[in-house]
Amino acid sequence: MDAVLACMVTDSVGPGEYSDRFIKAAKEVFGYEAAAAFRSPHTAISLILRRFGLERGAKVGISALAPYYHAVAVEDAGLEPWYYDHDPQTMEPILPRAEDMSGVRVLMLYEPFGILPSAKTAAELDMPVIEDTSQALGASRRGMFPGEYGSFAFYALEQGALVTAGGGAILFSKEKKEAQIVRDISENTCPELALTDFNAALGIAQLKDMPSSIRRRSELEERFSIQVARTRHRPLRQQEEGDMGRIAFPVLLESGMRDVIIHAKKNGVEAAPAFEQSVVSGPEFQPSICPGSRSLALRCVLFPLHDRISLADARILEKVLATLP
Repeated sequence: MDAVLACMVTDSVGPGEYSDRFIKAAKEVFGYEAAAAFRSPHTAISLILRRFGLERGAKVGISALAPYYHAVAVEDAGLEPWYYDHDPQTMEPILPRAEDMSGVRVLMLYEPFGILPSAKTAAELDMPVIEDTSQALGASRRGMFPGEYGSFAFYALEQGALVTAGGGAILFSKEKKEAQIVRDISENTCPELALTDFNAALGIAQLKDMPSSIRRRSELEERFSIQVARTRHRPLRQQEEGDMGRIAFPVLLESGMRDVIIHAKKNGVEAAPAFEQSVVSGPEFQPSICPGSRSLALRCVLFPLHDRISLADARILEKVLATLP
């Protein structure tokens, strides 16, 4: 955390030296050809959508399980959201063929808890793809990794993320052609929209801790999965060979969520609905549009999974998971 403390005593906490260092470090860690950092994921989405030259009212495909700001950013850009569903058992996105997408011009691919689509599904998407990798760090599927499915991708640095800056987002591309667009956006965006040095300093510290954090979370995930297997419920799994992201420990329930959350709370463990802040849980969303996502929103509950869980707390969590009602 030395970078954060050093930043706090400087005269400026706006975009500057630490923001540049953070972007450089992110490019090296993730292998990005180009990257730019902004103060919110809403800003990152808005700026990249402008580059497609879409007419007002054009449709953008978004996940029903995505954070609500996905829909807000699309609507604020004068565009119309078109929702796609997820498999109620695997959480894998159900992506229709381009000709079945009712005129969708751009797709925003959301990967909840790092559940990635198949390479075949991604290859059949005949349109630009903006990939949200915010919950997918550490994930893989048969040699495919987050950030490799889209023309552009972004990572939200919000509270609870595996790598957080206390707010903000990185927009990036791994391809040279799209990388120039990311550079143009970065160079022509006003400073008030760019990530501040204060946030970037925290991001630098988080990037350094990421490998050890993923290792520790992986160990806990394995232990927790063994306990859930003793119940009628089940942990979420990546389809085919690979790993999930490790932002939290999701469990798919075969009983009411309320009883599970109360059971956890009685034992001093915080559990929460996985998709409480998602599009599908919004008051105006019609559940019949995406029934698989609605089912997941009612059945998927999150348990803590972070590298600072002590051995004693891990044992309490294991006991709770092994005795879920």
